[in-house]
Amino acid sequence: MNKFSVRLKILSIFLLLTSEAIFSQLKIEITEGIREPIRIAIVPFSQNSSSTQKFKLHSIITKDLESFGEFEAIKSEDMLSYPSNQEEVFYRDWRLLKVNYLLIGSFEESEKDNEIKVSYNIFDISREKRLYTGLISSQSNSWRKLAHRISDRFYQKINGIPGIFTTRIAYIEEPKLQEEKYHLKVSDIDGENNSLVFSSSQPLMSPDWSPDSKKLAYVSFENGFSQIFIQELASGKRQSIKSSGGINSSPSWSPNGRYIAAVLSKSGNPDIYIYDLNKNSWRQVTDHFGIDTEPTWSSNGKKILFTSNRSGSPQIYELTISNGRIKRKTFEGSYNARGRYLPGGRHIALIHRRKGLFHVAIQNIRNGNLKILTDTFLDESPTISPNGNIIIYATKKNQRGILAGITVNNITKFILPSIMGEVREPAWSPLVN
Repeated sequence: MNKFSVRLKILSIFLLLTSEAIFSQLKIEITEGIREPIRIAIVPFSQNSSSTQKFKLHSIITKDLESFGEFEAIKSEDMLSYPSNQEEVFYRDWRLLKVNYLLIGSFEESEKDNEIKVSYNIFDISREKRLYTGLISSQSNSWRKLAHRISDRFYQKINGIPGIFTTRIAYIEEPKLQEEKYHLKVSDIDGENNSLVFSSSQPLMSPDWSPDSKKLAYVSFENGFSQIFIQELASGKRQSIKSSGGINSSPSWSPNGRYIAAVLSKSGNPDIYIYDLNKNSWRQVTDHFGIDTEPTWSSNGKKILFTSNRSGSPQIYELTISNGRIKRKTFEGSYNARGRYLPGGRHIALIHRRKGLFHVAIQNIRNGNLKILTDTFLDESPTISPNGNIIIYATKKNQRGILAGITVNNITKFILPSIMGEVREPAWSPLVN
């Protein structure tokens, strides 16, 4: 059985019980990185209170920025000074330490208002220039959220693209024993704040985020057949989408949040349909005797990528929703599947087979140029960071299913070994202001 046939069984319970597992609670370990990462200094934030949390922001921000091997933070004990405002910054000291960028700040806690207020500054040492001044506040129990927001801003100011440290990962945790349940869970990108969304004694699959990151769409077999559900993360409220007999699978939320593309077999064959959440109705958008599956939207909501074997082998196609026109987008090799747009729409990430091995690749959607990114051999289920810089995917190492990742420029590679539990089908949340 080829890999495309296996993937099509995602539409049934069988694949959920037999597919390769990947492990949960992300703990990023760099396996190959930039030879000379950007050298930064994150000074422990000063405080205007008797708080014992002096190093909390410092440690979380440091961990964030070093996560993917792009930055190297010097140790606080190696610093020559500990400035908390611009007047205390001496650029000469930081040049001696070969620091490129500096982050300083201070915070104060108000027990009366149950609030933390943080002010911070980012400096370019070589140019002797302050790049940014920020002031943010949050509830006193939101240290991690505050730190992730500062990390995002620092990353954006240095690299010119949004940071992803406030994003989250949804995944399905599979039972280890027959009597255990399936769990739909969500965690921060660093594996913290792991929370349970829904549990069932029957299989769960295919989580997908709403554009505002407040809801998840997913497939559940809790009633003995496949149904697509939408669940609010804050309240836990959930509802099923109007279903049909047969397959109801692979939900994919439109960028405006009004529609969900999915795979239905209500006409007898798996095709792509679009569900209007306002009108509570389905509209069929592909109709072919081949199997159409794995839909995903373009960022402007005008097109849908999907996988089909209509040409005789699994390839990626693009549907223009307004006129129904379908174009084949992949031609290199006999297996290309699980296409996903990168931000900007000029490239797609996909799973490509070469010499019998399955790799994560990216392809220029206009000229068809394809580049293999990974040197692993059984890759699947790529999910792209919302800033388009990182791809996390499932693969195998030492006969064990794991999560791995790679930057799109093919420089940094990492693995995410388990802390506990086995999971599958990770989905990266969108960026939300």
